[in-house]
Amino acid sequence: MIRLALPKGRNLGPTLEAFAAAGLDLGDFDKALLQQRIEGAFDGEDLEILLLKDWDVPLYVEYGIADCGVVGTDVLEEVQADLLTPLRLAHGRSRFSLIGVQTELPAAGSQIRVATKYPQWSKRLLAPRPWGAEIFKLSGSVELGPLLQLAELAVDIVQTGRTIRDHGLTELEVLAEVAPSIVINRASYQRLRQPLGALLRGLEAAEVVAQ
Repeated sequence: MIRLALPKGRNLGPTLEAFAAAGLDLGDFDKALLQQRIEGAFDGEDLEILLLKDWDVPLYVEYGIADCGVVGTDVLEEVQADLLTPLRLAHGRSRFSLIGVQTELPAAGSQIRVATKYPQWSKRLLAPRPWGAEIFKLSGSVELGPLLQLAELAVDIVQTGRTIRDHGLTELEVLAEVAPSIVINRASYQRLRQPLGALLRGLEAAEVVAQ
């Protein structure tokens, strides 16, 4: 049996579409169940699915509770887990962007407060800037930071940009692309090289991976 960790939220739809295109039939998948088993779904092997929050997927895969999974690169960049990350999916991509009330980037030499759910990744991306960033973490509603002057800027995931526009904010700069990514436990890849390799080849053949 192979255990697959799938993410709740925005990455689940693109993941199921990509797997279906690659020939991995999850037709009996029940989105209401946190743990379920589908017989013969994975290259003839039984498949057990764990439905997890994005932030938990890397932990379950790194510690071998799940053999493989899918998680956004935003989470991977923040937690820095020891995983194989062979592919990114082409669909479900979004942007990791710097947003604020103002329409221009900070002036060189200025010191700016930045609110984000991703303090470690933001710190690495903003380190080369000619202005300083005091970064602090918010758990949600990051857009309120600049709106209520808790911070001058925010760094967050942007999909359509509608939330930003609706609140009178500006997407100042795209810092990185975010995409659902295949992650594999290192020991599991050695033990299950044939079926996991077949999945990766299927995804590539179906042209559902980012180039």
